[in-house]
Amino acid sequence: MVGLVARPQPPGTSAPPPPRSAAARGGLGGAFAAAVAFVGYLGQVARALVSGPTYHGETIRLMAVLVQRCLLPVGLAVAPVGAVISLQGLEIFRLFGLERMLSSLLGTAVFREYSPALSAVMVAAQAGSSIAARIGTMKVRGQIDALAVMSVDPIRYVVVPGVIACTLVGPMLSIITNVLGIASGWLFAVPLGGVDHGAFMEHLTAQITPADLWVGLGKTTLFGLGVGLIAGFMGLRTTGGAAGVGRAANDTVVQTIILILVVDYLVGLALLGAGV
Repeated sequence: MVGLVARPQPPGTSAPPPPRSAAARGGLGGAFAAAVAFVGYLGQVARALVSGPTYHGETIRLMAVLVQRCLLPVGLAVAPVGAVISLQGLEIFRLFGLERMLSSLLGTAVFREYSPALSAVMVAAQAGSSIAARIGTMKVRGQIDALAVMSVDPIRYVVVPGVIACTLVGPMLSIITNVLGIASGWLFAVPLGGVDHGAFMEHLTAQITPADLWVGLGKTTLFGLGVGLIAGFMGLRTTGGAAGVGRAANDTVVQTIILILVVDYLVGLALLGAGV
């Protein structure tokens, strides 16, 4: 009987941690609950997108803000990529006497991969975190609940404009980054690398097709949609005051970057299998 009596904990000591299996079950349960909540959130967003009213003014305002915040970082992130491809690729192509074909590699890499992926990552870092922090601040201050009390759908008024803005701004930035990436690659290949300008442009226009442009734009549209959806979801789930807002913004960036990398791989694999 003595062994069955619980002994009191000495002062200054904490209770032992729960069994590992219980913690694992709690983590899996939380992840499953979050997944179910996200599916329901996607349904609410889809319903708000196909039904009115639509707040066009708020959407345009957000688009203008996102372009102002993302244009310079995206340009600075993608423009050096073209230069690096030219600098590194030129030495390899010269080993085989094929430096005139450098623009083929440059165009394919920039249009299909680097421009969509890097521009989406910068949009996630700039726009996604900003949208999540904005919605999270409204949530902890009770403004989301106040909108519901006034018969204003928070999803329709707060989340949907951000989703639309991210979806439309992504391709716009991708077009600009395509130009910057090719221009920086040309600068380091032709004037600085000694590649003939006519051969550079000939192989660039021969290799790059409208399909390459549409693939890149399609990727950035998909990535922008993911950024807007995750930012809105994380913002609406914010709790814990200012610290919770910071966590929501940070989690938005981390999750959207992971999503971008995974979706980019899957889309690239599917296009490669389809021969596109």
